[in-house]
Amino acid sequence: MQPASNQPSPSAAPGRVLLVDDQDELRQLFRRTLLKDGHEVATACNGRAAIELAHQSRFDVVISDVRMPDMGGVELLQELHEQDPDLPVLLVSGSPDLDTAMKAVQFGAIEYLVKPVALDKLRASAARAIEVRRKRDAAAQVLEQYRSGERIRSKTPVPPRNRDSWTGELLGGRYRLGRIVGSGGMGGVYEATREDLGQMRVAVKVLHEALASDEALLRRFRREAETVGLINHPNIVRILDFDAASDGPAFLVMELLDGVSLRQEILRHGPFSAPRVVFIATQILAALAAVHRAHVIHRDMKPENVFLTAMSGLGDIVKVLDFGVAKTLTRPAGETLTQAGMVLGTPTYMAPEQARGSPIDARSDLYSVAAIMYECLTGKAPFIGDNYNALLFAIQQGKPTPLGEQRPDVDPELVRVIERGMATEADERFQSAEEMAQALAPWLSVDPAASTPPASSAAAFAPTVVPWTRRDSS
Repeated sequence: MQPASNQPSPSAAPGRVLLVDDQDELRQLFRRTLLKDGHEVATACNGRAAIELAHQSRFDVVISDVRMPDMGGVELLQELHEQDPDLPVLLVSGSPDLDTAMKAVQFGAIEYLVKPVALDKLRASAARAIEVRRKRDAAAQVLEQYRSGERIRSKTPVPPRNRDSWTGELLGGRYRLGRIVGSGGMGGVYEATREDLGQMRVAVKVLHEALASDEALLRRFRREAETVGLINHPNIVRILDFDAASDGPAFLVMELLDGVSLRQEILRHGPFSAPRVVFIATQILAALAAVHRAHVIHRDMKPENVFLTAMSGLGDIVKVLDFGVAKTLTRPAGETLTQAGMVLGTPTYMAPEQARGSPIDARSDLYSVAAIMYECLTGKAPFIGDNYNALLFAIQQGKPTPLGEQRPDVDPELVRVIERGMATEADERFQSAEEMAQALAPWLSVDPAASTPPASSAAAFAPTVVPWTRRDSS
């Protein structure tokens, strides 16, 4: 093995990485490691989800576990190379064997790593793979120039298919972009300053250039700006500006918050006390009440899309984020942004009707809030599955481990409120966000000493990665 000093600098070539692993903790560890090097990182928990993401966006490297329930890493490698033969795929195995390693080489894996993988090794391997991608892109560009008869200028840089970073650029003539603080399947999010307004700090969400030609995705991006821009509520992140000019990337501008996502807080401090969960949930419901009054369904409520900040010394102040897959109930006749039966959102927190691809309404969002409360109290999602289909089946069965068994210290009446929120049939749930908030009111209290002051972080601005879609019957 070469010494570390001879390895390429991991930060020398940031790119777009797709991480695929069914182990959430390891996937998140790898993601955090690569984000520190400036890479844009999307994640998938199984092979089918990875294929969907690869269809939606172009990546510089895929890093995949070899053994996964639905599809092995070698099979994923084959399918990815069918649609993009030049895509570098790096396989990671916890139980290496010669046969699998030989197949990995045969089908074009750029590297085969063995768990436990040293994080420096992972960073160096990702950097090498991205550099290989760049060289392949450059070679393809040269070949295309020869085929088309275009004169080749040796000193002219080859434009990449998808720009890696907008840091330092001035967008819209006003917004100077700083470091990237989050990324996802649709784009990256940057800290920025508005230079014409006294260096005001903002967050700028930039749509990937490779997606800008997709009219449906561009409309969805625009709709996120329009949807949130029309809703003025203290528990919803504010959208300040939107630009889809032809001379630059499409972007939207949001308020820049200091704090942590609810997901980060669960990982750090969960399970929560019942009063803390009710305090957070009540604010989420207040935000959703405003959203629903505007005839919009969020469709992707999850801990990653709930941001906790502080105000006047009080922590756990909620900001609901990411309306990228929101559904507008008053869309003009004939306009559709998704295929019939397509499931958008994060399955772990989906209502059964949403998991089936059936019509949904505001009560689907309320189910998601109850599922979030369940996880905040127990530290575990209400439903799990070895693969995507198993998870959807479990959700539709509607039989999680009883909350009262996992948290016998929680008031049984509060348990019943949460269980009603997670009823399998929508008619058996609360019928509005206001009604559910009212049901939670007896347990609502604010204890500043019990609230965790959020650390400074803007990573929760990352756009939603929609890991799974389904195109069954609607």
